[in-house]
Amino acid sequence: MKLLKTIACTVASCCLTGAQAAVTQVEGQAGGGVVPWGLLSAGSPTVSATWVDTGDYTLSSVALQTSMANWLELSYARITFDTGRHPSHDGIILNTDRIATFDPDKEWLLGKVDVDVIGAKVKLLEMSDSTPAVALGVQYKETNVTKIFLDAMGAEDNGLDFYLAATKVMPIGADRKLLLNATVRATKGNQIGILGFESKWEDDYEAEFETSIGVFLNDQTVVGLEYRMKPDNIKGLREDDWGNLFFAYFPSNNLAIVAAYAEFGDIAGVGHGAAGGNNFGLDQRGLYLQVQGNF
Repeated sequence: MKLLKTIACTVASCCLTGAQAAVTQVEGQAGGGVVPWGLLSAGSPTVSATWVDTGDYTLSSVALQTSMANWLELSYARITFDTGRHPSHDGIILNTDRIATFDPDKEWLLGKVDVDVIGAKVKLLEMSDSTPAVALGVQYKETNVTKIFLDAMGAEDNGLDFYLAATKVMPIGADRKLLLNATVRATKGNQIGILGFESKWEDDYEAEFETSIGVFLNDQTVVGLEYRMKPDNIKGLREDDWGNLFFAYFPSNNLAIVAAYAEFGDIAGVGHGAAGGNNFGLDQRGLYLQVQGNF
């Protein structure tokens, strides 16, 4: 959903072994805030809670993940995207738990939308001095945005994302390290699935590039950037790429705290200079916070 969440990195000790990541990506898998990595999660169960506030919207995510035999990662995430707007529309009271309507001559309104994400990631290559960690992942997503909206957009309520991710950690000084990640995703998702999948204007998979760069200032602190390209399937509802600047702190091997400043662009925005100056949903940016623990 949107925004959904952004940013992060890995625990330094895990990166030294080339084995595991320590922060949960917004859709539930190990990686950065919005970008999955070629690293797997810690073998023990991991729980995370994420909160994003862009002013117009809030996005929260609760996720659970684990990996088995250091080659397969399984995950589940529930993303909740809330516009905070639960009004009546032309005298019709909409269901405040699942609001979505569309009128081409008026504003279209979303209330609260949930997206369930079930993920699996398989390690293809272990990180070494000369090679990155490489993993192949899949995410099954299902949104509860109403059939009214889906029918108007010609969209589906579920879909699959596939991605290939490569991650490399390397020394850049006596006590600092650089993390580089590149991910290529095949997706039909509208706003990562919040607004369904594909549309009557575009129903093919799009290949999108995602990347993360992080610098380990020490074993407990990482700063970096992320960028995620996104498709533009729905005519009239422009979908911008996402980016963020993050700060991750690891007070122990079992706890991670991440803060970020995220740029999401337009998300289901209305206005663009429309009468009355209504720019709700446009130029979304704000604070991202995540707390994660593993057991």
